[in-house]
Amino acid sequence: MTNPVGTVRELWRYPVKSMVGESVASATLTAQGLTGDRQWAVRDESRGELTVVRKNPRLLQCAARFAQTPEGNDIPAVIITLPDGRELSSDDPDCTAALSEHLRKPVTLWPLQPASNWRHYRLAEVGGARDLKRQFGTRTLPDLSSVPMMLAAQLSFFATPPGRYHDVFPLHLLSTNALSAMAGIEPAGDFVVQRFRPNIVIASANPAAEFDDFSWVDGYLHVGDCVIKCATRTVRCSAPAQPQYGGIAKDGKVVRALDRHTNRHLGINATVASPGTLRVGDEVRWEPARSLLPRSLLRLAAHAKSTMLHATLTGLDIVTGKR
Repeated sequence: MTNPVGTVRELWRYPVKSMVGESVASATLTAQGLTGDRQWAVRDESRGELTVVRKNPRLLQCAARFAQTPEGNDIPAVIITLPDGRELSSDDPDCTAALSEHLRKPVTLWPLQPASNWRHYRLAEVGGARDLKRQFGTRTLPDLSSVPMMLAAQLSFFATPPGRYHDVFPLHLLSTNALSAMAGIEPAGDFVVQRFRPNIVIASANPAAEFDDFSWVDGYLHVGDCVIKCATRTVRCSAPAQPQYGGIAKDGKVVRALDRHTNRHLGINATVASPGTLRVGDEVRWEPARSLLPRSLLRLAAHAKSTMLHATLTGLDIVTGKR
C-alpha cells in the first residue's frame, strides 16, 4: 500500500562534484543515480587526492553545466563558470590553469574513473576523527549512525567510494516541509534549496508534517516509473554555510541551527530500487517499511553504531600519530 506524500518540485544534477549544478525538467534514474550527476571531479595535485568543498570551499563559487545532454555511460564535456563570469570548457587545454588560479591550488579535472583505478580515489593520508571534525567545523564528531559501516571504513582511506564521485549514496532528497521547518526555527537563516544540493526536491502534500522526509527512511518512494529506497537521514558538513555561485552568501546560522535542532541532519539519502524516468510534477507515493523491530530498539542500535564509528575514527588518529 502506498500513500501520496507530495510531488516532484525540482530535479538537480551536479556535473562537477562540489560545484553548483543545474536544474533539469526530467532525468533518467539508474542504479548510479541521476544520469550526469557527479561525473567530473577536481583533483588537488598539491596533495595528490580528489578534493571536495569541505576541503576547498572555493569550489562552490564555480558553476558547472554539460556542453550537451549526457546519455548512457557517455561523459560529455563540461562548461565551468568562474565567479568573474569567465567560462571554461573541460576540452580547453587552459582549463586547469584557470581553475587552479581560482582555487589557489594546482588542480586537474577528471571524468569519472572505474573502480579498478582505486589509486585515483585514495586519500593522501588516512582520515580519522581529527580530519572529520575539521571538515565539519565542529569540536565533536557528528552523529554518524546514518553512514553504513562499510562505507565509513572506505571513506577513511578514499575520498569517495571507488567507482563513483558521490560521497556515500547516489541520491539526496529534500522536502519543502523540512526547509520550511528550519526556516521557522531560525528565521534569520537562509534555507534556500541550493545550499543543500539535493537531487530531488519534493513539494510536501501535508504542510503540517514537519520533517516529513525523516519519516520516509527505510521505506520506498514511488515516483513515475521509478522506485527509490529511502536509506538514511543526511548528516550535514559545513558546506551549507559556504557562499555559492549565484549570489548565495556565507551563512553560519544555517549550520548552527541544524546543530541545535536536528543533530546536523537535513534531508535523506537514498538508493535506486527500480530505475526509470523522473519528471518535475510527478506524484510521489510512499510505501512504509515493514520493520520487525520497535523504534526504541532501532534508536539504541543507531546510537551504538555511531559510538563505535567514533571510537574507530579516534583509534585511527592514535595509530597514525594525529593525536
